[in-house]
Amino acid sequence: MSRRLQIAVLGSSKEICTKKAYDIAEGVGEEIAKIGAICLTGGGHGVMEAAMKGAKKYGGLTLGILPWGRMEHYNRYCDVVVATGIGFSRDAINLNSCDGAILVGGGAGTLNEATYAYIEDIPIVALSPSGGMAKKVAGTYFDERRTEKAWDAKTPREAIRRILTEIEKKKITSKRAGFQKRQIQY
Repeated sequence: MSRRLQIAVLGSSKEICTKKAYDIAEGVGEEIAKIGAICLTGGGHGVMEAAMKGAKKYGGLTLGILPWGRMEHYNRYCDVVVATGIGFSRDAINLNSCDGAILVGGGAGTLNEATYAYIEDIPIVALSPSGGMAKKVAGTYFDERRTEKAWDAKTPREAIRRILTEIEKKKITSKRAGFQKRQIQY
């Protein structure tokens, strides 16, 4: 059985989201929907809302994983809402539930999510033109283990192409190792 690809969009909350980051995130959501993948975010506002808004423009499915214990305060573009009740520890759920992550802008919370992705060897693409943490980590490895590079992308389309490439590499590597880590169809 195959399932739809799930791509996380991680980035600036409403408080620090610039217009540029919002617009870029909306473009990322559009590109996610165009390939038939699920747009997964933290379900809040700012970059999360923008990505889901973009996905909805193209009939995409959106999944919001909230830090709160109730299904409140999510953005209006969420199709599916998961209220974790575990605060920002929910970042682990976001990353464990995605095949790859795209960073747009962001601050400390985005860095936390990016480092979790790095540790778990989840593909990461950072849109450096969006500023914030994405600009700071784009093109880097987080430590000398060099397990996962935060690939730099300049446009939403480039980010999707790169994340698909990196996800496919993981799929091939897993098959060669005698198991399939993530069964995905795209």
